[in-house]
Amino acid sequence: MSQKGKTDKPNELDTISFEYLSRKAYEYLNKQQDICNSVYKIGTYQNWYYDQLTGKLTFSDNGTKKLIIDYEEVGSVSEVTNTFLWAWANPHLEENIKTEIAKVKEYGLKRNFEKLTNSKWTADQYDGWEMTAIASYLLKSKGAYRVPTSNKKLFSFMIFRNIRWADSTQLN
Repeated sequence: MSQKGKTDKPNELDTISFEYLSRKAYEYLNKQQDICNSVYKIGTYQNWYYDQLTGKLTFSDNGTKKLIIDYEEVGSVSEVTNTFLWAWANPHLEENIKTEIAKVKEYGLKRNFEKLTNSKWTADQYDGWEMTAIASYLLKSKGAYRVPTSNKKLFSFMIFRNIRWADSTQLN
């Protein structure tokens, strides 16, 4: 109880613990993913393609773009080294796809949440999704996606800044 006699309740971003943050983040991301699946039918398209230079993730069917998403890179999980690497610490990523992710690190610094502030640490796919959920929650994304890289041992996690329907322009 506070001195005013009211029960203190943490606000959305003033979390009590990392576990509380994680739980709230998963609740938020699950709602966003439900919208992505029901409205945009993510997961039903034949092809996906992402481009770091443009910061766009596109979905297509039969050579026709259907959906265009502006994305923010969260980080990656390597199944070779069993580690998670935050996008803000990855020098191989284009700057335009990691413009907001440092806010997650700043949040972690204020609350001493090591997983949000250590650039690279031992992790698996679950950890990648947890960091993606937390980034999604803190940055109020519209959804998230995980893509394998060409070697299929490194998975890139991204959150959606903006989602829009594409016109019927043919893919190259």
